Order: sequence, then structure tokens, then C-alpha cells
Amino acid sequence: MRYLNILIILVLMTCFIFGHNLQAQNKEVSPSSIDSIVLNSEMVGVFETPELVAPTDANTELNTEMRDAANFYATVMWAIYNGTSERNVRESKAAYDVLIEEFGLDGESPAPSVEFVSSHDLSFIYTERATLQFNILQNIPGAGDDVRKAIALNPESVPATWLLAQILTRRVFASIQENRRDTRTQALQEEMLAVLKQVIELDPDHHRAHYYLGTMARDLGEIETAITSFKALTRIMPFDDQFHTELGELYEMQNRLEEALLSYERVVTILPEQLSARNRLGQLYLQTGDYPAAIKTFLAILTRLEAQTAEPRTANREPRTANTSETEIEAHYGIGLAYQEQNDLEKSEFHIMRAISLLEARAASMRGGTRRVRSADRVTLTMRLQEMRHALGQIYLRFNVPRKAINIFAKILETDANYVPALSGIGMAYQMLDDLKRAEDYLRKAIELSSKSELPDAYNALGYLYAEQGIKLDEAAALVRRALKSSPTSGAYLDSLGFIYFKQGKLDAAIENLELAIRYLPDTPEILLHLADAYLQKGLKEKALQTLEQAVRLEPDNAELRQKLDAVKASR
Repeated sequence: MRYLNILIILVLMTCFIFGHNLQAQNKEVSPSSIDSIVLNSEMVGVFETPELVAPTDANTELNTEMRDAANFYATVMWAIYNGTSERNVRESKAAYDVLIEEFGLDGESPAPSVEFVSSHDLSFIYTERATLQFNILQNIPGAGDDVRKAIALNPESVPATWLLAQILTRRVFASIQENRRDTRTQALQEEMLAVLKQVIELDPDHHRAHYYLGTMARDLGEIETAITSFKALTRIMPFDDQFHTELGELYEMQNRLEEALLSYERVVTILPEQLSARNRLGQLYLQTGDYPAAIKTFLAILTRLEAQTAEPRTANREPRTANTSETEIEAHYGIGLAYQEQNDLEKSEFHIMRAISLLEARAASMRGGTRRVRSADRVTLTMRLQEMRHALGQIYLRFNVPRKAINIFAKILETDANYVPALSGIGMAYQMLDDLKRAEDYLRKAIELSSKSELPDAYNALGYLYAEQGIKLDEAAALVRRALKSSPTSGAYLDSLGFIYFKQGKLDAAIENLELAIRYLPDTPEILLHLADAYLQKGLKEKALQTLEQAVRLEPDNAELRQKLDAVKASR
């Protein structure tokens, strides 16, 4: 549009000049006078057609102001022409220099003698010269000076303000690359963000300014500002999956998982074939406890991967890559965790074992030398294998399959004998099998090796092990209290502490902790049995009877509970 205005002015000037000449030549015979003449046979010859004679007194020269304007706009067009497609950048720059110097435009406003140039025109010229210096000539200081003059002349100029934002962004990047974290860099960052916000105030739909502001604010830790910009981008360009993905990641950073879910769901709607977005969506369903949705999402990933494998190779279909394999691994692992939460041991075991086997195949290919890999890649792969095997071991513990748990934890320890989570897990598995010596050895080793980190499960397991044997009760209580510091609302830990106090004869403390444990785990027969024993020891038979009846309703086939209930009833 800016070039169109200039062209219109030139056309009008040309029309004005030619129109003036025509008017001078036809002044003696006007159309109105000719139209008023009625020609008839009697009047023929009365009037003769006037001879067209070039006037000798017509002034066809441009006055000074018109000549200056013509020269000015011709120079502007020349500068624009040479700058287009980088035809002759230096010629274009020289033309802008001429405009500013010869027409006296180097002040804060046009010179009084140059009436045909407005402040906005002058702002445009400075912006164009600044653009050349910034984008092509790489004269950043010169570009900065010019664009600030342009903004001073026209504070509402979007192109000038946007160019200043780009200049400041480049300077911030350069400062960060030089590893300067001083007050100067901080001031640059603040000015950059302020100018980007100013661009958006002038043009709320300026998508590039929103993108710059969103990414820079994210990198500088101003997450709310980044979220605002990327939300605007999803409004301006609603079918660009990148902006929805960025927004989802920002919501995750703030633990706003429901909003993150909506963002990733939109990504999947826009690009159903994008498996990485589906995988992230499945992970979020896991985190938010929507296990059916997680399973459905991960299964959809596996279905698409199977379809890709079955399809013949075509030009449009991407080959199966390491990233595709990674997506398959994550999908199986996610499904396994979701089925665990749904208490489906068989399906959980199947999918996590499938994920482990895929990782093992990758590890074998590394050892076989089929791929060139770095040492760091091997370390990362080993750690992931440990993580998944440990997760499978924990599932076996949860479903009371201690022998399988021992096998999987032992496999981890073959690779790393000091892997603390595996030591803790195998200790708890041996405790389930009443192999108390091995249980104590592994749990103690895990605790000794974890001096720099907390192992609440190991503390609780070892404390409970001592309580069951009626030994080292003071140490047992200290261990469980340490576990409760990490998880004060754990019903399992509170049960252990109440059981230890019961063994120590501290009945009031035992009842207090066991009642609290039942509040967090209300349907746990083992805790109800411990609480009933404490009530009986305290002489509260009615409470003990009610507690045992509740436990029997939960597990009607539990012989120990029925025997205890019958004994209490008989003693009433």
C-alpha cells in the first residue's frame, strides 16, 4: 500500500501537467460553446472551424515545489526499486541517503521548506533504510539509530516498531551467546519484551511478534507472558499444530494439566498421524488418572504403527525410524502402567515386558556394532532399561508375586549391584517370602547407599520387618518416622508406625496412628486387624468387634479374620 500511494501521487502530477497544456490549447473553443451552436443551411459558412494554434503564452514549466516533489518521489521509487529483491542494495541505500541529506530530512521532523513530505513519509524513509541496514548490510547500530528516528516521527508505525523488536532480539541473542549476564543484558531483555508488547498493542494480530514474544518469554522464564502469546497464535492461526504444541508444553511447565490436555487434543485433531502428540496425550491421561483414555490413546498409536508396518513402502510414507521405535516403546510402557492402575496384572505385565524387549533389542544392536553410537547413548539406554525393569518389579510386588519380583530385580543388580531401587525392591520381595535375613541385608544395603536421597519404602519395609520379629523396635520406629517425613499421609507408613507402637505397648499412640491410617486406606483388612488388636489390648471390645466385622466384610474368606472375630464374640 505504501508504494501505491507514491505511484498515485506521480500519476496525479502527470495528469496535472498534461491537463494544464490541453486547457491552454483549447481555451478559445469550449465544448459548451460548440454544443450551443445550431447548424442549419443558412448558417453554413458563417462560422469557420478555428485553427489550432500552439499558444505562445502558456507556462508549461514546473514550479520549484512541484519540481522538488517530482525529484523526491522519483528518488523514493528508485530506492524502492533497487531494494526490491536485493537488485542493488547499495544503490538503494545511497538513494535513501540522498533523500535524507539533500532534502534536509535529518531532523526530528521534515524541514519547513519541504511541505510535500509529512512526518509519516519521513518515518517510512527511515524505516526502509533501517531495514536495508539490518537485513542485508548487517549494520546493526545504524539500523537501530534509523528505526528509533522512524518511531519518533510516527510512534504508531507497526513496521518500524517491529523492526526495532527484531534488532533488540538479535542483540539479546548475541549477549547471551557471549555469556554476558550483566545488568546491560537484563536491560536489553526488558526493552525487547516491552517493544514486542508494543507491536502487539499496535497490531493485535501480528503473528510474528506474538511468536517472538512467546518464545523469548518462555526462554526467560516469563511463562504467563508466553502462554498469552501462544494462545493468541492459536486464535490467529488455529490450524497450525506447532502453536498448540507449544501451548501444551507451557501448560505442563505450570502443572496445568487439564489445559495441556486440551492443547494436545487439538494437535491430534489437526494432525491425526502425529504420533508424538498422541504419546504426550497418553502420558497426560496417565498423570491425571484417566486410565481408560490413556489406554485408548496408546492403543491407537500401536494400531497406526502396525498399519505402517503392513503397508508397502510408498513415496508418501515415511520409513520406520528410531523415533518410530521410541514411540512404540513409550506406548507399550504407558499402557502397562495404565493397566496396573486398573488392577490388570496380565495386560500390564505383557505391555511392559514388550517395552523392555524392544529396548533390549536396541541394546543388542548397539553391542553388535550395527549402529555407531556414543557412550552417552549406551548409558541412557541402560538407565531406561533399569527404570522399566524396576517398574515391572514394583508391579509384581503390588500384585503379591514376590518370586517374579526377585527375578526382575536380580537382573537389574547384575548390571548395577548398587542400584538402590532394586536393592530396596528385592528386600521387600524377600520379606514377602518371610526370608527375613535376606530381606534385612538388602534393605540395609539400600539405606546405607542412599545417604544423599530418601528411600521411604525401604525405611518402612525394614521398620515393619523388625516389628514383625519384635526386635529393634526403637530403630524400627525411627525408620518409619523418617519414611513419614517424605509422605506424611501414607496409610501404609502410618499402619507400620501404629503396629510398632502396639509392639512397644504404647497403645494410645498405636490407636491414634492406626485410626489415621484407616482414614487414608479405609478398605484395608490388614490395617483393620492391627487396629482391632490395639482396641482389644486397650479393653475396647465393642470397637474391636465393629472393626473386625468391617474387615470380614471386605475379605469374607480370610480364615484369620474370622477366627479373630469369633474369639472376640465368644469373650463378650
